Amino acid sequence: MTDNRINRILQPEFTRPGSGWRRLLGLAVALLLATRGSAGAEDTVLHLKNGDRIAGCIVSEDTNRVVITTSWIKELAVPATEIRRRESLAPPPMASALDLSLDPLARPASTNVSSVAKHWKIEARAGADFLSGPKNQQIYHGRLKHTYARPYRSNPRQSFRNVVDFGVDYGLTQNSSDSGDKSSVLSANRLFASDKTDFDIGKGRWFIYDLASLGYDEIRKIDFQYAIGPGVGNHLITQPSFWLNGELGMDYQEQYRLDKTTSKNVFFRIGEDSNWKINQVMTLAERFDFLPRADSTDFRFRAEASLNYALWRNLSLQLSLLDLYDTKPAKNVTRNDLQIHTSVGVTF
Repeated sequence: MTDNRINRILQPEFTRPGSGWRRLLGLAVALLLATRGSAGAEDTVLHLKNGDRIAGCIVSEDTNRVVITTSWIKELAVPATEIRRRESLAPPPMASALDLSLDPLARPASTNVSSVAKHWKIEARAGADFLSGPKNQQIYHGRLKHTYARPYRSNPRQSFRNVVDFGVDYGLTQNSSDSGDKSSVLSANRLFASDKTDFDIGKGRWFIYDLASLGYDEIRKIDFQYAIGPGVGNHLITQPSFWLNGELGMDYQEQYRLDKTTSKNVFFRIGEDSNWKINQVMTLAERFDFLPRADSTDFRFRAEASLNYALWRNLSLQLSLLDLYDTKPAKNVTRNDLQIHTSVGVTF
């Protein structure tokens, strides 16, 4: 690869109209979204509807369950529907009435706001895929995901949630040394970031969401793209070891392509995502978004699945699959893009 080619890939191109500022804007916003955080956890007693009590430290929770660690088990998943109330083992610090009144998502005093579990989780993953043969290939990839979930003050079984997801891929393909030609071509150079906020409504399983994303993909000739759209969803299945959500909404997308064309379209969005805890060490998560255009028969979809294997404490091994499809991509770009990655991750 020539020096000019390397500089063109790794540095913003201010000489190309609209390219440099869009890419820098995308990187800045994505990095800003990925830096959010929150507070920690203390010992808590869960009072169940059947009269039982479980004492320990809550390590995570969501709409469907609370995961607590005790002196006799590392992780115990308790269905949220079975919890009558929760109580802190340590007296909480004084909180002013003004603090509680200004926070619509804060818990009432009886549930001890300062002593409940941490509401956030951060997962960082990194990996590399290598292929040796007539053509040698190296692809490096990383991902950072921040999840924040906070139960409502009025109903702890319902929550406000925010998920920020940031991923990058970079790779080269070169001829083997046996051929004498060591030239390289770019095989991956993409960035993707999304921010999804949703909150439960009413007394049932419905929720409202807003999803925004941005990024670029040089291989698919996407110089910069962004999408935003609201929608409504339903918690279809809420079991301790398996949950499934369905979503329906709208999505407005713009793509600025390297072939100097621009795509601006409104899509309907039909989506679903699920999580299955197969056993104590294996978890399967998947997500599928189908996007038919509102004014034509063209469509796009994004399908993603990952199998997680817990190695030790917060360390895990992951095999992930991502499939992107567009019936009307940029010129000379294939409609389908299938990616398979392996990575090692740590969860905070």
